[in-house]
Amino acid sequence: MSEVEGSSRSTTSQALEGVRILDLSGGIAAPLGVLQLAEHGADVIKVEPPGGRADRRSPSSRVYNRSRRSVTLDLKQSEGVALFRELCATADVLVEAFAPGTMARLGLDYESLRDEFPRLVYCSVPAWPSGTRYEDLPGWEALVHARTGQQWENTSFRPGPVFLHSPVASFGAMLLVPTGIMSALLARDRTGRGQRVEVSLFQGVLSLTTQIWNWTDKGQFLLEKSHPAGVHQATIYECADGEWIHASTMSGVPPTRSEGSILGMEEVPMATVMAMSPEERAAHESRRREAFKRWDRSKLIEELHAAGLGAEAIVAPHERFDHPQLRETGSVVEVDDPEVGVTTQVGVTIFLDSTPGMVKGPQPRAGAHTDEVLRSLGHDDDEVASLRARGVV
Repeated sequence: MSEVEGSSRSTTSQALEGVRILDLSGGIAAPLGVLQLAEHGADVIKVEPPGGRADRRSPSSRVYNRSRRSVTLDLKQSEGVALFRELCATADVLVEAFAPGTMARLGLDYESLRDEFPRLVYCSVPAWPSGTRYEDLPGWEALVHARTGQQWENTSFRPGPVFLHSPVASFGAMLLVPTGIMSALLARDRTGRGQRVEVSLFQGVLSLTTQIWNWTDKGQFLLEKSHPAGVHQATIYECADGEWIHASTMSGVPPTRSEGSILGMEEVPMATVMAMSPEERAAHESRRREAFKRWDRSKLIEELHAAGLGAEAIVAPHERFDHPQLRETGSVVEVDDPEVGVTTQVGVTIFLDSTPGMVKGPQPRAGAHTDEVLRSLGHDDDEVASLRARGVV
């Protein structure tokens, strides 16, 4: 497990060295999208109100907002806006995820900045796409799920739509944020001008579901958690000692043995199973489940893998960090957070051979780099002290 010190650290060669990003965002999609760029060398300055954003103390924020510097500015004061515009003059990218109209009220929307900072790439992450009748409506994760059919797509313990725990809209948008930003930076190399980039949560959820729409005569997507169990739910089995396994026979290679022979059961062809009566099929499945319970999970997985059959242990969320591939690739890191101490987190998720990414430090305390950044803009200690006394920083 690699370790990351509490203070920011740098590497000699990273892909995005020299790119500066001003991050005003909150939520999930934009901070996580920016994180991918920060840990490949971008200098990300998190701009927050004095005292920090209200959500920065949540456990997720300690991951989403690591590898950044923090500056506090009161953008509701004219002096705070003026300082932010000074930062814009040094930046390549600005990222915001405020409700529509917020940046315009501050005089910091794209239209207000593009002429003064023509090379700036301005990335917005709203809930709904702009230029539509929904753009000014309240929007958050669950409302986007509702309007895009996700609460129908995921079936559950009863017929009808259900609330989704997983923020699939934000996760989809998170993957699009760095793609949009890097595309605009490449275009700027040709044209000399930045542009506005928009990644909405609405587009994020559609990007994840483009290939899996499946509206059936029951109005349900049949491959998810459901009752009665669908085909994949029925391939989850309990082994000895209360451990669980997902035993899917699909592995992409021709099997050398059957699952039945490994379990010590008579082999019953699938066609025969499908032709059974409900009572016969239930009895057959009960025998299979009893056979799984006689096996040590680790040994059974070895046998199934050796036979070319797919299987994996079903582990608790915290056990994911013990996966050997995560360990071997250095994808598990210990981050020394300045407020809660040492935390275990997933590290860099994209591997570059010549310019590797790295976690550069924990989420900093709010305003930890304010003095440092303002000095770099030419403001001396007396000016910074005066700004702090007036609540601007």
